[in-house]
Amino acid sequence: MKKILIVDDSPFIRMVLKNIVEKTIPDSQVIEADSGTTALKQFKKAIPDLVLLDIIMPEGENEGVDVLKRIKDAVPEAKIIMITAVGHDAMINRCKELGVEDYIVKPFDDAQIEQVLNKYIKRE
Repeated sequence: MKKILIVDDSPFIRMVLKNIVEKTIPDSQVIEADSGTTALKQFKKAIPDLVLLDIIMPEGENEGVDVLKRIKDAVPEAKIIMITAVGHDAMINRCKELGVEDYIVKPFDDAQIEQVLNKYIKRE
């Protein structure tokens, strides 16, 4: 069973992403976090196969970037996809320098999420 950690402060976005994950990878376990602090705890506990991570959350404008950095420092091979409304080149480049696998700008469509799920989740 593949574990997907969805990190976003919006319950609506988490629900939408969860529905797409469950449709695309039916044998997956979705873990949710609404903040960077919760995300780091959930990551350590579950060691997910993929993280879908927002940037702007309650603890600050760069909260998701901090989470990205801390996860990659601890587990360099962690697969992380940024899904955020922050679409400027400087932020995209910074996240790529920190090792993010992909970067999707909100609003996204289901096909974009399905594509990254199929690309980064290997099925047994």
